Amino acid sequence: MMQENASAGTEGLLVRAEPLEWAEEISHRMVDVERTEDDALLLDVDPAWARSINLVLVSKGVRASELSARQLERTAA
Repeated sequence: MMQENASAGTEGLLVRAEPLEWAEEISHRMVDVERTEDDALLLDVDPAWARSINLVLVSKGVRASELSARQLERTAA
């Protein structure tokens, strides 16, 4: 995996969903989950994929209440 500039941020997708544990497990199968904050998942994915991710979550029994673009903080490994 290529490393980006440590100070650079990129857009990701904030997901608030219930049950959160299911949403996290399903999301991990599709994309990287950067972190959990305030009972939400921050996915390392282009926000343009929000509709597709929501469709998958709903098909698996997860109710998403919010999907919105957010900045991801990148750190060098």
